[in-house]
Amino acid sequence: MIERIWLHPPLAFARLGPSPTPCANYHYGPSDLSPRGTGKTVVQPTPSLELDEDGTLTERLPEAGERVRFKDADGFRPICPYFELYGTWTSADGRRHTGEPITVDVLTAFGIDLADVRWSVHVANLKAHQCTGSRGDRIEAAVELPGDEHRRRPLEGRSPDGATRPLVPPGRHVPLGSVQLPRPDTRFPELRLRFTPGTGAVYGPTNLPDRTERYVLPEDRLFLSPDAAWCAFTLSGATDARTAPSGLFAGSTPRDGGVSLGLVDDVCDGLIGVELPGGPTARARIVVTPPDFAPDRRPFTSLADGLADRVKREEVRESAYVTDQPELTALEVRDLFERVLEAMDAVNVDAQNDRATLENLSTAEALGLPADQARARTFTPPAPLDGVILALTERGRRRHRRFVALEFLEDLFREQPDLLERVIRGPRDEQEWYDRRMPVAVRGSDAYPMHLTRRQYDLLTAWVRSLRASVEEGT
Repeated sequence: MIERIWLHPPLAFARLGPSPTPCANYHYGPSDLSPRGTGKTVVQPTPSLELDEDGTLTERLPEAGERVRFKDADGFRPICPYFELYGTWTSADGRRHTGEPITVDVLTAFGIDLADVRWSVHVANLKAHQCTGSRGDRIEAAVELPGDEHRRRPLEGRSPDGATRPLVPPGRHVPLGSVQLPRPDTRFPELRLRFTPGTGAVYGPTNLPDRTERYVLPEDRLFLSPDAAWCAFTLSGATDARTAPSGLFAGSTPRDGGVSLGLVDDVCDGLIGVELPGGPTARARIVVTPPDFAPDRRPFTSLADGLADRVKREEVRESAYVTDQPELTALEVRDLFERVLEAMDAVNVDAQNDRATLENLSTAEALGLPADQARARTFTPPAPLDGVILALTERGRRRHRRFVALEFLEDLFREQPDLLERVIRGPRDEQEWYDRRMPVAVRGSDAYPMHLTRRQYDLLTAWVRSLRASVEEGT
């Protein structure tokens, strides 16, 4: 029997896009770190699976010199991930199979018909509900598919049946994307599900034109109920944790009256499930996000960094982690600074520094502290450079480019014992003030200055300590 099944990947991100053509597969190549290079990761196309309306899968290979297209005449191309079914079983000849794809032949060997496989998808947009707590503000969509159904199934977001003051009125729905099961064949016999996200559209209540002229939507997207709790929601105060940082919904600012205008988008997340008859089940999570506006530049703190910080934080505090594998540790540090350079190249530091200065002044006023001390924490705007509009940004990019040279970085930390503390903000440092430490003037999702994860900072600390272990003080 099939003992265990799971979906790969267990977590996938779909990206919104109005184009009917999904984005092609690509991966990151070697960074362009030549003296006059871009300093950015190179995006390289790879083979992609294309899915027809009848469920037929074909593989498209990139042509010579082809570049990945993230947009076309219709707008952003969506990212549409596949989920593939894997399992563990013992075949009739006694051979053990572990971590192999589930195919139609595997099902047949155990007397399972493709139609007996049951897939389920349940997604929801709970942004409004998270603020109001009203059941009527939930927007959910669910479908179930037998394994032999290969037509595309829409995900129609609706308010729960029987809910009072439903945001989505009966008979209407918010399109949250679609799902489709590819038709297994001799070339692609594996069992898969493809998730296609929404287009990135925004929907509003029927009375939106009477409430504001700032947001103009097509008439066919003005069908939400103005009587829903979301259309009258207000923040409890400037520090309302439901929308931290503040200003995360239309109508939240004093200019808009501080009352929600009732707008929602077609972002969602949820669960993908699959069940075999009388056997095991598997689940995976899908998360829908906006388009990546800088797809060739990686963040210095990624989702993987965040997960590693939660499950592998302690390993970098062991002295053997650095001493037993110094080359691997150095490469991990270099990768971090390459990503710092890429993130730096995507940030307008001049604008961020101005915003951070204003926030420091606001904090100082609230605490009754001198304004000049708050202002001195951030950068003083430098003298303009000839032909350069963003002087602070350009200076920062030039400086950060040197940090990806590992030998230069090693010497820098060997020569300056306090450099790490002076130039990199740690997760344990005071978080209410912006200052000149990296990442400069960038706000985190918690509305405080952004910082490295604790694991990243502890790794840097251990690496610098290992570099200085052989340094003769005073030299």
